[in-house]
Amino acid sequence: MLREFDLQGRVAIVTGAGRGIGKGIALTLAEAGADVAVVARTNREIDETAEAIRQMGRHALAIPTDITHGDDVDKMAAAVKQQLGKIDILVNNAGAVLIKPFVPAPGQRVMGADPSTDLTTPITEEEWRKVIDVNLTALFLCARSVGPYMIEQGKGKIINITSGYAAKVAPHRGPYAASKAAVAMLTKTLALEWARYNICVNSIGPGLIRTDQSEGFFQDEDLLQAAVKSLPLRKVGQARDIGILTVYLASDASDSMTGQNIYIDQGLSIS
Repeated sequence: MLREFDLQGRVAIVTGAGRGIGKGIALTLAEAGADVAVVARTNREIDETAEAIRQMGRHALAIPTDITHGDDVDKMAAAVKQQLGKIDILVNNAGAVLIKPFVPAPGQRVMGADPSTDLTTPITEEEWRKVIDVNLTALFLCARSVGPYMIEQGKGKIINITSGYAAKVAPHRGPYAASKAAVAMLTKTLALEWARYNICVNSIGPGLIRTDQSEGFFQDEDLLQAAVKSLPLRKVGQARDIGILTVYLASDASDSMTGQNIYIDQGLSIS
């Protein structure tokens, strides 16, 4: 390993780390040497991720947290600082997806919607707020809680997970795309405000990634082929792809990079 990529002695927090991309990121950070606090609402899933990290010889904390509530986030950050000694890396990964038209219309085909989503009604206020709270408000709360620790120690790395749909217009993804585009701009704002404290803030925009969380999508062959054909690289990504880029952004190798939104989306955002 190039020494600039070595994360030995670093402490990371990864939200939404119980499954999917978040789990892949947490495991890859640990593989690069970091101790990791894995955060999500479900105990069982984060316990499994934490145990896998310990099997690599790293320290791991599983901290069940509702990251849409400020008090819970403050307690989580304080627990990481107390038990692991510091916070070097924050990965704001947790997210919520809603694929649904603003209002139903005759003859409308909605590709990729969760089977449990009611497509016969307009997007409700509750649905809108859930997506915004998980994708955007939670990121604000986590950065607000962790920021003071990083400012005090005079360095830190924050990596926000946005989406190729922050840059690519597509139907039926209004709340999701809007929240992810807001994450991209909040990334730039935090980067500018905290550069003087040697805190680098960047974001990653994944595209079509195969994980246990998205496996239902991959069971629909017609839907899958249509999605793949829309991507210039004509292929599906893996969670480890995102993890490897996260290691770069969390390491000394990226010390001169801040305020950047990097899309690793098989070309989705340029098509």
